[in-house]
Amino acid sequence: MQPLRGKTVILTGASQGLGAVIARALAAAGAQLVLTARSQEKLDAVARELEQQGSRVLSVACDVTREPDRDVLIGRTLHAFGRIDVLVNNAGVEEIRAYAEQDPATVTRIIETNLLAPMLLARAVLPLMLAQKSGHVVNIASLAGRTGMPYGAAYAGSKGGLAEWSISLATELQGSGVALSVICPGFVAGTGMFARKQTPAPRALGTSQPEQVVAAVLRALSGSPMEIVVNPKPVRLLMALKALSPRLAISLSRRLGLVAFLRRLAQSGRPIS
Repeated sequence: MQPLRGKTVILTGASQGLGAVIARALAAAGAQLVLTARSQEKLDAVARELEQQGSRVLSVACDVTREPDRDVLIGRTLHAFGRIDVLVNNAGVEEIRAYAEQDPATVTRIIETNLLAPMLLARAVLPLMLAQKSGHVVNIASLAGRTGMPYGAAYAGSKGGLAEWSISLATELQGSGVALSVICPGFVAGTGMFARKQTPAPRALGTSQPEQVVAAVLRALSGSPMEIVVNPKPVRLLMALKALSPRLAISLSRRLGLVAFLRRLAQSGRPIS
């Protein structure tokens, strides 16, 4: 993909799962990558793979919830490449549990990682992008934040906040040369909490492949849409119904098997991931 050739891209949550898949696609598109996550060892493994294929890669261990770590990430990126063209906020944590039973520290960690960290990283790179009159921020949110997610209330709240903030800021940035897009995947096969649990998602809602999420990221970077929903089955109706009547949307979610599915996961004692 020509628009990414030679561009400097920061990718969070890049050490495994969906992040590693996104990293490979960005490298194949010609980007020079700054990969970040908490595990330096896992990051280096991804970086070595991409470097062997001819990509320029910098790996920076970083806890995106910590301001000093974010400062180091931005500083090392500018020292290595001189500019920042794209930020992909992919890092996230989740836990399926009844909210009344959830550790308050876990709630805090979910909100800090999924919502505050992307907001503050974007705040750090935006002045640079605005000065160069070009740039793009891509946030990986979730359909959980657009349709509601019982037994994942903190996660849904964080992703819902991320999605609404993204659309708000995208509107604010119009005409500046800097774009912002939000990707909202549903259940994703092969990676994430459902894959690790080896629990199939409700058939009525369907499951997407990681490559479809990656395609959405590349589409966002080439065309600058504000929001892309990634799901094999139509969910816009459920999103619209929630806006008109949350009660009816919950009723439909029950009929589709979503509520029962998430309750089973919560009862199985899923750890945070």
